[in-house]
Amino acid sequence: MRYIFIVNSNIHSGKIHALNRAIAALPEDIWRIVEFTEHENHAEQLATYYSEKYGADCIIFACGGDGTVHEVANALAFRNSPMAVLPLGTGNDFARTIYDPEIYKKPLSILKYLNTPNIRPIDMLRIDSYDALGNHLPIWSRYSLNIASMGLDTLVQAKAKLIVAKHPKSRFYRNNAYSLAAVSCLLAGWRYKMDYSIELENGEIVEKKNVRYSLASICNGRYYGGGFCPAPDAQIDDGVLNVCIVDHMSRMQAFSQLMKYKKGKHVGQPGFTFYRSTSGIFSSLDSNFQLQGNYDGEDFFGHKVRYEIVPKAIQLATFTED
Repeated sequence: MRYIFIVNSNIHSGKIHALNRAIAALPEDIWRIVEFTEHENHAEQLATYYSEKYGADCIIFACGGDGTVHEVANALAFRNSPMAVLPLGTGNDFARTIYDPEIYKKPLSILKYLNTPNIRPIDMLRIDSYDALGNHLPIWSRYSLNIASMGLDTLVQAKAKLIVAKHPKSRFYRNNAYSLAAVSCLLAGWRYKMDYSIELENGEIVEKKNVRYSLASICNGRYYGGGFCPAPDAQIDDGVLNVCIVDHMSRMQAFSQLMKYKKGKHVGQPGFTFYRSTSGIFSSLDSNFQLQGNYDGEDFFGHKVRYEIVPKAIQLATFTED
């Protein structure tokens, strides 16, 4: 088996040095290649290249945060090269779903178990965006491995990116960027409306008009935004997406519910609606106003946004002591 490590060059230099040392310490009989990204979408290009070259004879590691995972996953969807994740970025949220805490907190320990990969097919979700005339927008249409969302949380994510960019060498700001951004956005306020049509796992269609909301998350994984847990029961291989729609709330209500939402304790609470869904459509009520969202932390826009589950779309390799 060949191991391809695609490393986001923008991760903290200390993590890069530690990764280099760990890879150099691997036994000589372990065949490995290390590639560092040089520009946007380079991780996706590298993953495509090595998948086409080696197929099922390689495991391709996304070494970075959720943005790196997003690129590699889009490259490897429907291919026979398994992908793996070394969580070395800021959020690392998809890794929270696939690894136990002791592995997640010491990601380089994964390299001890390279010879015993657990490879299985898992689901992805697909986002397709459309303009006000109904034209498909390829630039804002992608696969997502973890979570896509719209509304307040996308504003939080954008603010968190600015915080990290402003303090690139600060571990405190990198570790707490999402929480700091959430407080900032809650203080600023928000106002969102949409129509939606959601297909449930039993085929039933739920339609609602002129919905005032704070955010909507479409979840394959359980975590996003640096540890927020909108869908504590989500499974990445059950063929169903967990959709959470949060009603419009006042600032005081949102502050009181924020920690419940982060810890996944909001299930069953007033103001939170959950659907187990296979597809759905969210539509803006204003032809001059696009919905703004993100998939795996990467921004997208559209007057109409359609999502659907894509079962068993990608091969995932995980590594544990067992």
